Amino acid sequence: MGLSAAYYLAGRGERVTVVERDAMGQNASSGNAGILALGHPPLPQPGLAGQLSRLLFKRTNPVYVAPRADLSLVRWMLGFRKACRPSHYERSMDLLAELGWAAGECIQQLVEEEKIDCEYQRSGWLEVFRTRQAMEHGRQTTDLLRRYGYTVNQLTGDELREREPAYRDEVIGAFHYVDSGFANPAALVEGLARRVSARGAEVMLETEAADLRVTNGRFVGVRLDDGRTIDADRLVLAAGSWTTRLARTIGIDIPMQPGKGYHVDLDETSHLPSTTCVLAETFVAATPLNGGLRLAGTVELSGMNLEVVQKRLDMLSVGARAYIRGIEEARVKSTWCGLRPLTADGLPVIGWAPGVAGVFVATGHAMMGFLLGPLTGRLASEALLDGKTSLDIAALAADRF
Repeated sequence: MGLSAAYYLAGRGERVTVVERDAMGQNASSGNAGILALGHPPLPQPGLAGQLSRLLFKRTNPVYVAPRADLSLVRWMLGFRKACRPSHYERSMDLLAELGWAAGECIQQLVEEEKIDCEYQRSGWLEVFRTRQAMEHGRQTTDLLRRYGYTVNQLTGDELREREPAYRDEVIGAFHYVDSGFANPAALVEGLARRVSARGAEVMLETEAADLRVTNGRFVGVRLDDGRTIDADRLVLAAGSWTTRLARTIGIDIPMQPGKGYHVDLDETSHLPSTTCVLAETFVAATPLNGGLRLAGTVELSGMNLEVVQKRLDMLSVGARAYIRGIEEARVKSTWCGLRPLTADGLPVIGWAPGVAGVFVATGHAMMGFLLGPLTGRLASEALLDGKTSLDIAALAADRF
C-alpha cells in the first residue's frame, strides 16, 4: 500500500518519502501466497461465528486464537461475530467484487507498463477438493461470484489431473477461478520499490516511525525512532499491523488484530502444479514460484509477535501432502512468518483519518493486501491530489469504528 501510494504520488510530481521499518520485502506484502484472487470473500462469513469457541484452544486449526487476557482481542472477536451475519457478508461481497475487477486491471497495468519481472500470470487459481461435502460448501462461493460476472469452471478429478498431473488420485475435483492470477510477491514488491525510487521518491529502509506529529488538528510530520523528524503536510498511513499503534499517537482508533501467517518454500519437488491453488479442506495455498513451490496459509491470532510455532508451520507440508505428489520428498529451502492486519468486519480501511487533517489511512486488507495494494495506493493518491476517489469507498471509512 505504501509503495503503491508513493508510486502514483511521485508520478504526479509530488515530493514523497517512504518510511519502511524493515528491509524491503520482509513482511506480508512479499511473504504471502502470491494469489491475485479477484472477488476474494472477507474472513468473517455466515456460520463461522458459532465456531469461535472451538478455535480458541486447538493449535492445529487453520484459524487459531491463542487464549489470553486481552480486552482488544475480546472487542475484536465480538465485532467479528457481528460481522458474520449474512446481511453484512452480502454487503461486503458487493463491495469486494467491484474492487476485485478494478484491482485486477490496476495490477496488470502496473506490471505491464513498468515491465516488472515477477512471474505474473493471468491464468486463474484453483480451489481443490478431496471431499464432496467441502466441494458443495465451496459451490456457494462460486455461485455468488458468478452473480458478479466472474467466470468459475468446475473440473472433475480426472479432468484436473489431465491438466495438472501433480494432484493425487484422492482429489475429486476443483473449481477454476478463471479471471484471477498470481505473481511472485517479493519480485513485484522489489520491482515496485525500484520504480518508486526512479520516480524520485526517497525510500528509507530499516527506519521505524515512533509517532506522528499533529499541530492544531493538522498532520505536520513523523518522528522516527532515532529521534529525527520528517516534516510533511500529508501522510498515507499504511503500516499494516503496526497501524493501530501509530494511529493512537494522534488519538485515532483503528482496531485490528495481527493475523500471523506462515509459508514454507520447497525446492527439488518432483511434481509441480502450473497454476496456483488453495487446498480446500486444509486451507493451504500452493503457488509455483522461483522454480519451486510455496506453501502458505493459516491465521493465528496471538498478538504482536513473530514467534514461530513449529506445529503450525508443519501444518502446511502435512496439509499439502494429501493433495500434491512429492511433497514429502521435497527439500525445504526457507520458511517465514508475518503479520496481516485484520479488521473485525473483514473490510480494509481506506479513507481520511477522523479528526486529523492530512492523514489518509490505508490498511486492514487481511489476506487481500497483495491484490488490493496497487489499487489502494492509487485511490490514496486520488484522495490526496484530487479530493475524491474514482471508486466509492465510503463503506471503508476510517471512522466506522
